[in-house]
Amino acid sequence: MGTPRTLPEVVANSTYIVPVYSGTPIHSASASIKNGIATIVLGSALPANGFNGPNNPIQGNWPAPNGQQVTLWAFGATFGSLFNGKTVSVISNDPVARSFSFYYNHADISSTADTSGYAAAIPVQQYRAVRIELDSSVSTDTVYVGDFALSTSQYMAALTLAGQMSIEVAGENIRADRIFVLGSGSSDPVHVSLIY
Repeated sequence: MGTPRTLPEVVANSTYIVPVYSGTPIHSASASIKNGIATIVLGSALPANGFNGPNNPIQGNWPAPNGQQVTLWAFGATFGSLFNGKTVSVISNDPVARSFSFYYNHADISSTADTSGYAAAIPVQQYRAVRIELDSSVSTDTVYVGDFALSTSQYMAALTLAGQMSIEVAGENIRADRIFVLGSGSSDPVHVSLIY
C-alpha cells in the first residue's frame, strides 16, 4: 500500500473548520485589506520557509505568478467570513513586521486586531490515502469531514461513535491540507493517518 504516517491529534470544534494537516499553525495578531491586498500580521516570527512571495529572478518573469501557499482559518468577526478556510498565495512578506500579504478583492478594511486566526504554510506532500478516525473521547458528538465549504449541513462524512467512526479518502495525489473537520462540540479530537 505505502508508508503510513500518523499525525498528532487534530481537535475539531463547533466554531470554525480545521485542516486535518498543515504546516505549523501560527496565531494572527491583526489583519487589514488595502487596495486589493490583504496583510496579516502574525503573533510570532515568520518561519524561514512557507510564507515567501514569488522569487522573480528564479521564475524569470515579472510579476511572478505566485508565491508559497498558506491556509487560513479561525479568524474572528471582521475577517472570519473573508479568510476562514481559504488558501492564499503569498505575494510579499516582511520578517521584521512578522507579516505577509496576498491579493484579496474586497473593500478596504483598516488594521484590526484579530488574535484568534491561524495561518499555516501548505505542505508540498501529496498522499495516496488519508484516514480520519474519531477519538473515543468524542462521546455523543459528531465530527463532520469535508472541504473548504464544510458545514453541519454540507459535508462528505459525519462521524460518530454510534455510527461511522472513520473515513478513508484514497486516490492519487491527495492534498490533506484541503480536508477539514468541524465538530458539534467544543473539543472533538480525531486521529489522522497519511499514506504515501
